[in-house]
Parts: sequence; structure tokens; C-alpha cells
Amino acid sequence: MKSVVVFGGSGFVGTHVTPLLLEKYDRVYLADIKNPCWHPGTSLPDDKRIVYVKCDVRNPIDITLFDGTIDCIVNLAAIHTSPGHPAHEYFEANIHGAKNICAYAENVGCQKIIFTSSISVYGPGEDEKNEELIPMPAIPYGSSKIIAEYIHREWFNKAPETRVLMTLRPGVIFGKGEGGNFTRIANALQKGLFAYPGRDSTIKACLYVKDICTFIVGSIDRVPGSYLFNFCYPEKITIKQIVQTFKKAFGYKAPEIVIPFKIIAAGAACVNLIPLPFIKKMGLVPERIVKLIKSTNISSLKLMNSGFKFGYTLEEALKDWAKDCGGKSLY
Repeated sequence: MKSVVVFGGSGFVGTHVTPLLLEKYDRVYLADIKNPCWHPGTSLPDDKRIVYVKCDVRNPIDITLFDGTIDCIVNLAAIHTSPGHPAHEYFEANIHGAKNICAYAENVGCQKIIFTSSISVYGPGEDEKNEELIPMPAIPYGSSKIIAEYIHREWFNKAPETRVLMTLRPGVIFGKGEGGNFTRIANALQKGLFAYPGRDSTIKACLYVKDICTFIVGSIDRVPGSYLFNFCYPEKITIKQIVQTFKKAFGYKAPEIVIPFKIIAAGAACVNLIPLPFIKKMGLVPERIVKLIKSTNISSLKLMNSGFKFGYTLEEALKDWAKDCGGKSLY
């Protein structure tokens, strides 16, 4: 029985990639500290080949936890919402997780790991970032991810002739069950007004969840080697273009305004003096507001040159997302 283990498989990307993995494997293990589909809006097919196993990657992983021959590991496990956690939590989950997953792969003789890192390893800046640049992360999440990359590379270097390591640095991933920035944009447009924080020219590297899932599954059959790709649309998509595409795809008529950054930051700082949990849940924290005006100008030229073709344009992806939601409001 040939199996794949998806660490962090209960969440957004994990639940999207699982149906595709079922086409290749006898069993798909979802190893996660949370139950499957904890991410609102996500779902899984009713298939007995999908097996959930509670697993905290911060701790050593028992080699008897999963049955069968483990042909591949997909490492999606991470604490990633930033800001949102104390610095030590990113390091405990993302670095210890990488160490324990690579040790597990070593112990069971698994020769393939697909690891999702992050574009946050590059740090802030309006200049274009490609895979050749020296990473300079500016936040704990980004620092933990680049260290996790090095840990995976150490695993690969022990047997480069037989191992496959695919490291992906995705931009903002959107789709059904995302519950993040793209969902908030849709909700604001539906309500009749969209306010750009600071400017409307901020570049946002982004991608549709189904495209990265297709690439992940395709990576399983690669020849031995270590691969590293940024993963986002090749176009320099601005926040204004994202909003305009939403309006074109769904006929939203909401007017758009630009609110000066100083006003938004001051307002967020004042609101955060109110000790109510929903304030932070809504993203009304100064650190998150600052992120909204910083471009993520990421090059995906290397990905395009590898022969990969995105299955969906931005507009097609938004319409497909709506279809998955039954033609109703995006979630």
C-alpha cells in the first residue's frame, strides 16, 4: 500500500490538494493538530482512503504513526498568520516541525518531500524578488521559514542522487475556504464601498489554490533533485487590478476611495485600545495595516521557464471560486 502524508493537511491547502493525491495514492494521511476542515468553508470527499491522524509536528514523530510505504511527504504544517502570534510560536512550530518531519522521512526511508515555504523570506521592499536573491526576512514568520528551508535542504543533501525536494514560496493563496484578504475584498465590494489603504498601486503576488495543488501533485514524479520556485501569477498584479477584476467578474458597482495611510494607522491604533477580541480578528491591528501598503513584487519567471502553465487567469479563478461556492457569496 503506497501512501502520502500531508502534514498540516487539515487546513485550507491540505483539503484542496487531497482529492488530487487520491488519484496517485492508496491512502492519504492528513497529519494535523486540528481536525480536518477546521478552516471555515473547506471540505473533503467522503473517501475511506483519507485518514486523519492527530500529530503535533513540534514533537518527534513516531515511525509507527502511519501504515504502508510512505512514498511522499507534503509539508504544509506551519503557524503562518502574521501578525497574530508571539515570535516564539513561529519558531517552535515551523523550525521544530521541519526538523521532526525531515527526521521522520529519514527514519522511514521516504525519498520525496514537498515543502511550502513563503515569499516572506525575502523581506519588505518594492524591488522585484527572485530565487537568486539572498533572503532577508524582517518578521519572525519569515525567519522561521527560511530556517525551515535550510533544514529541508540538509535532509536532501544526505542523499541527493535519490531524493526529491520541492520547495515552494507562494504568494497570497486564494480560493474556497481561504477566509483571508481576498474574501475580505469581496465582502467589502458586496457591501457597496471599497477603501484602499494608503494607495491603490501596491503589488500583491497571488495565486489560485487549485493551481498550486496541481503543481504539488505534479512534483511527485520529478527526477531526483532539489527544486526551488516562487509561486504566483507572472503579471505584476496591483490591489486595484484585483478589485477591478472582482468588479468585472461579478458586476460589483461599489465606488473606490483611497484613504491616506496616516489616517488608517491612527484609526487602527485607537480602535485597538478597545479590549475586544473581534478587533484583532477583523485585522484591525497597526502591523497588519502596514502590510497592506507594502508590495510583494515577486518574480515567477523561473516557474514559467520550467514549463508550468497556470490553469486559471485571475478572472477565471475568481469565477471558478464562485462556482465552488454554489454561485453565492464567496467564502
